[in-house]
Amino acid sequence: MWARMFFLVSALVVAADSQARSQAPGGLAAAALADTSFKWIERQAPGFRVYFLADSYPAAHQDSLLARLPKALAHTRELIQAPPLGGPVDLFFIESRSQMRALTGMGATGFAQPSARAVLLVTNPEWRAFERHEIMHVVAGETWGTTGPDSDWLQEGLAQAADGACAGYSNADVALALAQRHGWIPLSSVIGAFRQQPDVRAYLQAAAFTDHLLKHYGSEALRKLWRNGSSPDSMIGGRSLSAIEEEWKGKLAAEHSMSSSKLARVESKGCG
Repeated sequence: MWARMFFLVSALVVAADSQARSQAPGGLAAAALADTSFKWIERQAPGFRVYFLADSYPAAHQDSLLARLPKALAHTRELIQAPPLGGPVDLFFIESRSQMRALTGMGATGFAQPSARAVLLVTNPEWRAFERHEIMHVVAGETWGTTGPDSDWLQEGLAQAADGACAGYSNADVALALAQRHGWIPLSSVIGAFRQQPDVRAYLQAAAFTDHLLKHYGSEALRKLWRNGSSPDSMIGGRSLSAIEEEWKGKLAAEHSMSSSKLARVESKGCG
């Protein structure tokens, strides 16, 4: 019996490795690997080809970072009931925004290209990697396809809901603390002009609301919003988003309160 189980497990591992090798990196991943100004250390994890920038902080923490990835992928798939991806995720660990800018043209700390199943993550002693956030972009993009109009809030809200935390607090706790300080961003602005809103506030408000929608209405309802686009009048479970959001805000209570200094740090630095 044990010999048979060992054989089956070994066969699955070999099959996964063969799949990973059979599909060449594409898009942004291929461009990063072709950039001779970067030297990469390649590793494997179930569902991933992982590249660590040589002589960097993430390269010195390879094993611990690798161990987080299969769990992150399983978590994101479970949240939206997604099937296995069609191939491995090519995931790159770097250590600075300037390196991210050189590779993507954007000085972000995380970047995903779902069409190529490519993810780039910044991590260093002062900043944690947001692997669940960026992997969710890939999982949702491949599973649910192209988004409808005014869906930026849902794309980012779902990704940050998958991450689940900000500076050691829940998304909802920080979103509520920010709302108590600044007021809520109107839903019409979150939906219709997401990228024009204050970054941290918009992301966390969208994340906390998206998490609420997932828990109470399920992933299929969100998939329809994703594909069709959304407005405050969009219906879920016979109710409009605006009515659901108003009720949610009225009942939202913090599980853990934040000090003003910690909230100020989130506003100035972000959730890392």
